[in-house]
Amino acid sequence: MAVTSIRFKDSQYKQVQDLAKFYGVSVTEFMRQAVIDRINDENDYKDAFKNIRESHGETVSRKGILNRLDLE
Repeated sequence: MAVTSIRFKDSQYKQVQDLAKFYGVSVTEFMRQAVIDRINDENDYKDAFKNIRESHGETVSRKGILNRLDLE
C-alpha cells in the first residue's frame, strides 16, 4: 500500500472536512474515494471516446438499445 500527502490551503481543507463529515466518512476516506471516482470517470470517458471512434460516429437511440435488449 502506498502513502502520500497533500497540501491544502486552510480554507480548502475545511471544505474537505465539512464534506467528509456530511457523508459520514473520515477525511482520508473522502479524499481516497474522490480520487478513485476521478480515475473511474477518466476511464469511462476514454472508453466512450474509443467506442465512438470505432463506431465511426454511428449512434443508437435509447429506444433502440431497449429494443435490442428486449426491455421495451
